[in-house]
Amino acid sequence: MATNIDDNRPQVMIVGAGLGGVTLALLLERANVPYALFERAAQVKPLGSAISLGVGVIPMFKQIGLFDEFMANSKAHLVTRRFNEEREQYGVLDWRLMEEFGGYYNRIISRPVLYDMLLRQIPQHKIFLSKRVLSMTQDDERVIIQTSDNQRHEGDILVGADGAYSGVRQNLYRQMKQDGNLPASDVGDLPYSCTCLVGQTRPLDPEEFPEILEEECSFRSLFGDARPYTHHLNKISAKSHDAFRNSEWGPEAAEQMCKEVRDFPVPGGNGKLVFGDLINRTPKEYISKVMLEEKLFETWFGGRTVLLGDGK
Repeated sequence: MATNIDDNRPQVMIVGAGLGGVTLALLLERANVPYALFERAAQVKPLGSAISLGVGVIPMFKQIGLFDEFMANSKAHLVTRRFNEEREQYGVLDWRLMEEFGGYYNRIISRPVLYDMLLRQIPQHKIFLSKRVLSMTQDDERVIIQTSDNQRHEGDILVGADGAYSGVRQNLYRQMKQDGNLPASDVGDLPYSCTCLVGQTRPLDPEEFPEILEEECSFRSLFGDARPYTHHLNKISAKSHDAFRNSEWGPEAAEQMCKEVRDFPVPGGNGKLVFGDLINRTPKEYISKVMLEEKLFETWFGGRTVLLGDGK
């Protein structure tokens, strides 16, 4: 009797429905590899502002059949301009040579738009929400995850794409540490030393913001002399402490940080813009406070488990 080729393909379980997890799911979908995507949240809520993608990623959109849609929703990112607190330009990073090296200019796109573009390609019956991973076990044949709704799920390969505090990684590292296979550099806490606000405004009026009519992306960075434009944490805050993390990253924390930075100057527009002008044009649900971690992990796989996004 002939055997269906799908019978020999691995069953992949992806934990985490962020950009990384959704992109992997879509690649597996196009390759006809069976998979399931598990997300701890009850609903998918794309956050963030924009993301710049380079020549190493852009060809993927041709591979998955979304190149035209990606190009239509993105802009060429040719230069990054630096400004001081007086909104005076003092430096430029030129990215035009990227086309010569890789065939494409860097492109910048709204993270929510990119996320929605990818997510729409994933069949809904392959996405499982409210599935927080509590534990995982694996052997030479299978890998099993236990989720917070008291369900067990089995597969051939487990991919942890669930962020900096990955439940998959914590379980894998715990097992490897017990077996004496975890490098010392991967044992310590995950440090971070600064936080930032990210968000996306409502559509802006071109008369107030003529830059948005330009064909190329206007990417601008402003550096303060007397005050930081990222919020740096002290040594106590930088420790990996669950109580601190849980209390600092909710909507109230983002709102408080908005109040602290409202008067920061912003280049562009009428030349008198401050950060508060952008905050006023941004729905609260699209503003989030995030931490920037400062650690790369040596261990990115073990047995039948792979970690996405944290390898050196």
